[in-house]
Amino acid sequence: MTSSCCPAFVSYIKKTYPELGKHVSSTVSPMIAISKLIKSTDPLAKIVFIGPCTAKKMEIKETDIKGITDYVMTFEELQSMLDAFEIDIAECEELPLNNASFYGRIFARSGGLTEAVKNLVEEANTTAEFKPITCDGLIECDKALKLLKFNRLNGNFIEGMACTGGCIGGSASLSHGRKDKGEVDKYGKLALEQNVADSLRAIELDDIDLHRGEGFMSNKIK
Repeated sequence: MTSSCCPAFVSYIKKTYPELGKHVSSTVSPMIAISKLIKSTDPLAKIVFIGPCTAKKMEIKETDIKGITDYVMTFEELQSMLDAFEIDIAECEELPLNNASFYGRIFARSGGLTEAVKNLVEEANTTAEFKPITCDGLIECDKALKLLKFNRLNGNFIEGMACTGGCIGGSASLSHGRKDKGEVDKYGKLALEQNVADSLRAIELDDIDLHRGEGFMSNKIK
């Protein structure tokens, strides 16, 4: 199975390795998942996703998930708005944001998803074999997909991140440097909830469909 959280990675499989579409996880991306959660509690909510990813702008237009996340704004666009209104965020009141596990907070860097899945496998005390291949950037993704295509992959899960470093290396990120990964890990260690399951205790997910619609890996233009 391959991950499905990076829309650029999923799009690359659609265009370059369409025969591998059957291996892509049907799970929606974190953006769509949290948007569904928000709208399950407030159907009138308008949701703006803010991040370093330009591919998210196309993801929200895909037929089976269109309208779940209303708008996508990049960090660069947000910075432009703050500058235009002369808002200094250093002078703004800071509010706590604690409802996320360590693994949720490190999701934005390469390897974060793999660590989260590993945590779930260990916590579930399952006998399932988990042999991940972490791909940092599109070149590594392509190598892993080629191996999968010819049944030579030494693993059973591919974490695909199109941007080098993961989401923190996104084209619209305001910072690109070696220290970014360390900053993400530092932020992760400040989480009150250490395990994935702990952060979900107060969330009702039974009535929320976290899977993509049939045919979402189709190459047809929507």
